[in-house]
Amino acid sequence: MTKALTIAAPQHPAMSAAYERDCREMLVPHLDALLHKVEAAGWDRGQAASALMYLAARQLKAD
Repeated sequence: MTKALTIAAPQHPAMSAAYERDCREMLVPHLDALLHKVEAAGWDRGQAASALMYLAARQLKAD
């Protein structure tokens, strides 16, 4: 059985370099798992990663 992925709480102030680094490191296994599932379903990994970049950029757009 696969170990469930968890999301740890931040350990540093939001404006610190350590916060940004820790956030990226926390997201890596989640992104890898998602891309693995996408690829297993038949999607191209690179195209899926590109789509995720687009969707992430949209999250930065002000409403």
